[in-house]
Amino acid sequence: MPAKSTTKGARPAPAVASSSASSASPESVPKVTRIVFTALLLDILAFTIILPLFPRLLQFYRDSEHGDQTSLLAWSLSRLTEFQSAIGLNDAKTPSSSSIKRPPKMDIVLLGGALGSLFSVLQFIASPIIGKLSDILGRRRVLLISMLGNLISCAVWLFSSTFDLFVLSRIIGGLSEGNVQLSIAMISDITTPATRSKGLAMVGIAFAIAFTVGPALGAYFANKDLVAAFPGLAQYGLHPFSGSALLALVLLTVESLYLYARLPETNSESWRVAVQQTVQQESADDASSFSAPSTTTSGATTTKSTSTSSAPTSHLDQEKIQALQQSYLSRLSFTHFAHLFLFSGMEFTLTFLTFHLFDFSHMQQGALLGYIGILSSLLQGGYVRRRAHIVGEKRMVLQGMVAAALGLGSIALVSGGGGSAATTLLGGKSVLPGYVIEAISWLDTQEWSRKTRMWGLYAGATGLAVTSATVVNCLTSLASLVCDMGSNDSLLSPSSSSTTVTTTKKQPIGKGLALGRFRSWGQLGRAAGPIAACSLYWILPEVRKLPIRTRAAASAASGKKSQ
Repeated sequence: MPAKSTTKGARPAPAVASSSASSASPESVPKVTRIVFTALLLDILAFTIILPLFPRLLQFYRDSEHGDQTSLLAWSLSRLTEFQSAIGLNDAKTPSSSSIKRPPKMDIVLLGGALGSLFSVLQFIASPIIGKLSDILGRRRVLLISMLGNLISCAVWLFSSTFDLFVLSRIIGGLSEGNVQLSIAMISDITTPATRSKGLAMVGIAFAIAFTVGPALGAYFANKDLVAAFPGLAQYGLHPFSGSALLALVLLTVESLYLYARLPETNSESWRVAVQQTVQQESADDASSFSAPSTTTSGATTTKSTSTSSAPTSHLDQEKIQALQQSYLSRLSFTHFAHLFLFSGMEFTLTFLTFHLFDFSHMQQGALLGYIGILSSLLQGGYVRRRAHIVGEKRMVLQGMVAAALGLGSIALVSGGGGSAATTLLGGKSVLPGYVIEAISWLDTQEWSRKTRMWGLYAGATGLAVTSATVVNCLTSLASLVCDMGSNDSLLSPSSSSTTVTTTKKQPIGKGLALGRFRSWGQLGRAAGPIAACSLYWILPEVRKLPIRTRAAASAASGKKSQ
C-alpha cells in the first residue's frame, strides 16, 4: 500500500464541493488562472477606489468635527503637528535655517499617509495568519471568509459619517484583506516552476490595471452625492463620499459571488498530482530534445525550459530542506522589505517633488502616475510574463533595481541639486570616480528648459515603471519556488496508472504560511517607507535649497535675466 505522510502545518486542505469546480488537470490551469485574475482585478479595483479621495475625505471629517478636541481626529492631527515640528516644519512666516514653512494642507497629506501605513501594518500582522489558515482549511474557504471581512469593511465605510467609523472600516479591511496573497498561493499551487513566473505576472497585471482605472472610478463616483439622492439615509451615517463606498461594495459583492460559483480548491492532492504530471512531461520533453543550461537564482534553480528546484530530493534530510528554505525565504523577505521600504517611500514623495519643483496640477500628477501604471502593465504582460523563465527571476530582479537607480538618478538631475545632494549624503567623500563626480556636477549646474526637464522626469518614470513590473513579481516567484523545494518526492509510480501516486513526503513548509510571511515583510516596508521618506524629504538641508520651479518662479527668473 502506498505510504502517505504529512508534514505538520502543511497537511492537505479538505476538498470543497463545487458544481462548477474545474477538474485538476494541466488543461484546467488557464481557466483557473483566469478566474483568479478576474477576482483579483475586482478586488484591487475596490481597494484603489478610495486612493484619490483621501485628501477631500479627510478634509470632510476635519470640517464636520471642527471644534471637538476629544475626537480621534483631533488627537491624530495633534500628534502629526508634533511630528512636523520635529522634522522642522512650522507655520512661521519667516522660516529659520533650522526650519521651513509648512506646505499647505500638509497635515491632511500626512494623515492620509498614516492611514495607508496603518493598513499595511495590519496586513503585516494578518498575512501569516491568513496563509497558515489557507494551508489547513483550504485556499477557497479562507478566501471567502476574508471576502466577508472586506464586505463588512466597505459597509462600515458606506455609513461612516465620523472619522472614528472610517478608521474602524480601515482596520477591518486591513485585518481581513487576503485576496492578493491567496491569489499568489493558488497560482503557485497549479503551475510548474517553469510556468510560475508567467502565472504570477497576472497578479502584477491586475495591480497595474486596477491602479490605473480604480482611482478614476473613485473620483467619478465621488461626485454622485447619495445624501442628496437619499436624504432620509443621512441619519444612518450616509456621507458625500458614500457613492464611491457603494461602488466598492458592489464590486466586492460581485467578486464574492463569482468566487463562490467558479473557484475550485487548489490546495488539494489532485492538483499536486496534476502539477507533478506536468513537471514529468516537461522533463521528458526536455531530455528528448536538449539539456538546457541552468540558471541559479536566490533559493531556486531554474532552467530555460523547467526548474530543478522540484527535482526528487529523497537523498536530502527533511530537516536540512526546511533549514535551506527558511534561510532562502529570510533573504528574500529582507530583500522584499528593503525594496518596498525604498520604493514606497519614493512613490509617496514623488508627488511632493513634482508639486514642489514643477508646480504640477492634479491632472498632471494623474498623468504621470497613469503613465507609470500603464507602462508597467504592458511590461508585465509583454516581457515579464513571457521571458521570466528564460531570462531568470534573479536576473530580472537585478534589471528592475538597476532601472530604479537610473530612473531616480534621472529625476534627481532634472530636479536640480542631484550632484550636491549626492556629495552631502556621502559626507563629502565619494567612492565614485572623479570623472563621474565632475559629470554629475556639470549636469547639476545646467539651466535646462522646462520641456527638457519634463523629458528627464518621464525618462525617470520609465525606469520606475520597469522596476514596478519586475522586482516584486520576480521576488514573489522566487519565494514560491523555494516553497517547492523537496515537494516533488511524491512522483507517479512508473508501474501505476496516471491516477495513482506513491506519496512519500509532503511539502516541507506550508506554501500559504511561507508566502504570507514573505508578503507581511513587504507590507511592513510599505508601511515604514512613506514615513521615513517624508521625514527625510523635509529634513535634508539639500532638499530645502532646491529651487522652486513653478511657472511663476520661472517667469520671474526669466524677467531678471532680461533685465
